[in-house]
Amino acid sequence: IPAYNDYIARSQAAEGVSLADGLKVRIAENLQDGECKGPDANTPSGVVGNEDTGKYGLAKIDGEYDASKTEAGDPNGCKVEITFGQGTAGDKISKLITGKKLVLDQLVNGSFIAGDGTDLADKFIPNAVKAKKYYLV
Repeated sequence: IPAYNDYIARSQAAEGVSLADGLKVRIAENLQDGECKGPDANTPSGVVGNEDTGKYGLAKIDGEYDASKTEAGDPNGCKVEITFGQGTAGDKISKLITGKKLVLDQLVNGSFIAGDGTDLADKFIPNAVKAKKYYLV
């Protein structure tokens, strides 16, 4: 059963990357004004805001844009913070990730990598956003 519980938690945590990917366009639009975050949501005026709610988590844009970063693999200062357990599924989420955060740093090339502030256990962080480890042989 523990392996199954880990599988469920990993699959639910993977939603965080999908939520972050959905915020990329908003971040790109905000960067045109030199900021990571844009105006807060205002439905009547059509402003969508800085967050998205998924089934298992809530993703929020944060951070301060650093225009001095130019290398593709450097963080640009923008972040997406996903808090698990604040989605539409309510308490139907794995207890292994409830209340945990996955903080994704956006790189200059637009991709994301898990960053400081993440308290989600490493085994639940999706491989797509784990820092790559290189070994010299």
